[in-house]
Amino acid sequence: MAEKQSFFKENWSSIFKPVIVLLSICIIIPLALALTNAVTKGPIEKQEETQRKASMQELFPDCTFEDKGNYTIAESDGNAAGYIFNTSSDKGYGGEVKIMTAILPDGNIKAVKILSVDNETPGLGQNAAKESFYGQFAGKATEKLAITKDGGEIVPVTGASITSRAVTEAVNKAIEIYNTEVKEEG
Repeated sequence: MAEKQSFFKENWSSIFKPVIVLLSICIIIPLALALTNAVTKGPIEKQEETQRKASMQELFPDCTFEDKGNYTIAESDGNAAGYIFNTSSDKGYGGEVKIMTAILPDGNIKAVKILSVDNETPGLGQNAAKESFYGQFAGKATEKLAITKDGGEIVPVTGASITSRAVTEAVNKAIEIYNTEVKEEG
């Protein structure tokens, strides 16, 4: 018994104290992160929903909106003024790219709104949020699109073909939903 007490006394500072400190850190830090996530999750979701609604109003001013699950109908005087699709692609250079695509009842793209390219390279991929890039989608028919490097007509952002492909992929997801869910039902 005296040997065990002696062992703990001799090794307290060199072994047991650091282990207890590290164990405490390993418990406290994840708890603090979980608490921070719990506190900020609601406000973040509310902010994203506010941004989404403002973007829809920007695409279809003076319209009311009806959520249909995979898309939203923009209505004016009881008629469909267009359809809005929130899509994303996780194939951007920095990760996920989020966009909103507005398609008119005649099947042409009205506009594309970039919601998030925040993780893309500043000065390169983040330039996808400039109208000179995303404006190319307006007026296109709802057929699969591609950037020029892949045989399409969308000119990619200089030095950011990965991001440009990701945005185009997200637009193509919206086109696919339009063609399978809206066009076939209409």
